[in-house]
Amino acid sequence: MTTAASTPNHSMLSRLESAPSPFDQLTRSAQARPDHTAIEYLASETDTTPFRLSYAELLQDVRALASALLAAGVKENDSVAILLPLVPQAVTALIAATAVGRAFPVNLLLSAEAIHAQLKLARSKVVVSMGPHPAFDVHARLAQALSDLPEVTSVIEVPVAEVSAGAMSWATFLGDAEAFKPVDAADSIATLIHTGGTTGMPRLACLSRRNIAAGALMAASSLGIRASDRLLTGLPLFHVGGAIDAVLAALSTGASIVFPTLLGMRNRAITEHIWPLIDRHRISLLSCVPTTLAGIADSPLLGANLDRLRAVLTGGSPLPRELASRIEQKISKPVCQLYGMTESSGIASAQSSDGPCGQHSVGKPAPLVRLSLNRPGGDIEHGVRGEVLISGPNVFQGYLSETGIVGRPEDGWLHTGDLGEFSAEGELRIVGRSKEIIIRSGHNIDPQLIEDSALAHPAILQAAAVGMPDEYAGEVPVLFIVLRTGEAASEDDLSTYIRTRIAEPPAQPKRLFLLAELPLTPFAKVARFRLRQIAVEHRVRDGVDEIVKGAVVTCNDPAAKRVAICAPGPVSDAQRQAIERLLASLGLEAEP
Repeated sequence: MTTAASTPNHSMLSRLESAPSPFDQLTRSAQARPDHTAIEYLASETDTTPFRLSYAELLQDVRALASALLAAGVKENDSVAILLPLVPQAVTALIAATAVGRAFPVNLLLSAEAIHAQLKLARSKVVVSMGPHPAFDVHARLAQALSDLPEVTSVIEVPVAEVSAGAMSWATFLGDAEAFKPVDAADSIATLIHTGGTTGMPRLACLSRRNIAAGALMAASSLGIRASDRLLTGLPLFHVGGAIDAVLAALSTGASIVFPTLLGMRNRAITEHIWPLIDRHRISLLSCVPTTLAGIADSPLLGANLDRLRAVLTGGSPLPRELASRIEQKISKPVCQLYGMTESSGIASAQSSDGPCGQHSVGKPAPLVRLSLNRPGGDIEHGVRGEVLISGPNVFQGYLSETGIVGRPEDGWLHTGDLGEFSAEGELRIVGRSKEIIIRSGHNIDPQLIEDSALAHPAILQAAAVGMPDEYAGEVPVLFIVLRTGEAASEDDLSTYIRTRIAEPPAQPKRLFLLAELPLTPFAKVARFRLRQIAVEHRVRDGVDEIVKGAVVTCNDPAAKRVAICAPGPVSDAQRQAIERLLASLGLEAEP
């Protein structure tokens, strides 16, 4: 028995104190290895002469942009909104903005209304984006969002596409850089990350410079990222997994980052040829979410030599054991899980890239982190489950709302809402969630936001959203609806109405279910566990029906992880194996 899992590391604490910001950490890496490649950008999957930026060049660009932002009037409490795909300038903007004000990487999928609301809440003064581009429609939505935002005084466009009217080019804005002094306030807010999913009442998580710097050091140490590594990442920078766990973690160690085109892992040509690309560009670490892993699991090796590849790093949503095993068997490299969230600067625990295959957990606590179950500093016993609590220099400062900063963790302990247990070896396993957040491909979705959007419809009396298992995204949101007496509405009409009120596509419900009434607990609360069971039954029934016609599927498991399948007749070995594969892909098991 111990009082909270912790990993003291005096060397890391010293490194954090000497460089408590992303700018400080970049400066340290640039001084140590100025000519080493910091960022490598592939224009296409066949690019043999990628654009390279050394550490000295990256630091020079960051200094130039920071100086220009100060000249543009950016103050410590102003934000710099960044709407960019995976290009080197996105990293430059992220670090420079944290050095003089607040970086605000914006989700490129948001609607114009959501972008407008968030830029206003974040006090954005400068926007860094790009002109019209055939692969992205963000330019038109941004223009609409800026139509009534006089607070934004400058719009800068990087050379990804032609510079549009009314915007300033990246090169012109940087101009002749002058010396600047970064903000010397490690514990003040330096980054804002959106954590909601609808147009109404945006909520931005606030991370300090020290939070971000700590998260980067902790992720690099826990994952085992070395200065000699070449890390291929397609994770977006508006997500802490991409910004902190991949990019800033690698930069803190002096490693090289490789961006696989503007679209990252959304580029089908990249995922279809991922293994030869890893071979050709001497990649040692691949970073991607479980959704991407599901997409590349069947990509052919095509004779690729993967001797340089050390591990695959993943996180952001639950990783099915079956998927991890498929990847490990395919490439003979470990799939290492990281556990964290926006509010913990992306890190709480992780498996090391130097570890063995087949370890299905989210690893040991990161250095400087304290983990506890159920109560701050509570005792931890092997096999005992409880809500995971996190404390450390990575824990955020609260949420920026229209009424100010709210939700700052009490006594420095973050209540995650995730249920966990520790193995005898001290590794954390996530076994469920005590709160109802839906995680779709790494996107945290609050069911209340979906429900509020639905309840605005005059015909809807009740609404409850839960996650339904999905072999690609881990889970997807589905919505159960009860109509008002005497009202009638089609599922198509309701779906269209609800989707138009939800800004972020991943938060839009994948399916609607019309019920006569919602199931309730004895305390008259919505029995969400029963809704999850119903969702599981529907999803499994859809899949099983393609294997065995007429099978009856029931789920009575309180955790909605086990199902009973009753076939109308004999089942062949091939059919039984197909059903087992289906359940494994959904993270489910069959009742004995």
